[in-house]
Amino acid sequence: MRRIGQGRTAEIYEYPSNQIMKLYHADFPAEAVQNEFRITEAVFQKGLPVPQARLYMDDESRKGIIFERIEGNTMLSLMIQEPVLIEELSRQMAVCHHSLHAQQDDEGALPTHKQILTGAIRNTSLLSEEDKVQVINYMSSLPERKQICHGDFHPDNVMLNEMRDQYWVIDWMTGMSGDPAGDVARSWVILMSGTLPEDTDPAVHKGFELARNVMLDHYIQHYIQISGISRQELDAWILPVAAARLDERLPAVEADQLIKLVQDRIRLLK
Repeated sequence: MRRIGQGRTAEIYEYPSNQIMKLYHADFPAEAVQNEFRITEAVFQKGLPVPQARLYMDDESRKGIIFERIEGNTMLSLMIQEPVLIEELSRQMAVCHHSLHAQQDDEGALPTHKQILTGAIRNTSLLSEEDKVQVINYMSSLPERKQICHGDFHPDNVMLNEMRDQYWVIDWMTGMSGDPAGDVARSWVILMSGTLPEDTDPAVHKGFELARNVMLDHYIQHYIQISGISRQELDAWILPVAAARLDERLPAVEADQLIKLVQDRIRLLK
């Protein structure tokens, strides 16, 4: 099979009958792969713009999922290739994200936002036990909702067709139900601090850094405009989503930036 993509957790290969195989790295937990398959099935059945997950594969060394193949480009690649499109695509990203939040997980098929964040905060080794308790206690005061949330929504997880009039949202491993404001706050944290893989072409790195602030401003402003959610509601979730992100395999520079953000916000609670 021909490899057509790779990321921090998996490689993507061509697969027969207009499909792709997402093959996870050998050390990646089987439970996380099973969750992605189950969650993708659940949101696909709700009619959301999601590639269909067709088969879970498990051998002794690596786990994988067969998906329907989507033809197109990610929003991130389009932004880097054509910087003139950044503002338009950032607004389109907000519309896409808001459309996910219009659906509710009334069936309880997805894990809850607070459940996922609490587990990640407790698990990280980059915060003291005292800090973890403060963040979790603070989060208990935030709203409980049941909207469909992606949990890792950024322009590299949104694909557009060639005409840019149809989109699909990929990588649903972190799908959950919760407060849309928390899901957008997570996107803000990713876009504010996120880094590209070290082997990314230097020109792509430069393009991403130039695009970052414009993308973030237009995405957040447009989401607020179309949703009616306030900036204060988004800001209230920054502390727990930033703390939970510290449980991920982040480059040292990104982790250090998030630790400072979390500790600054904890000080504001006192």
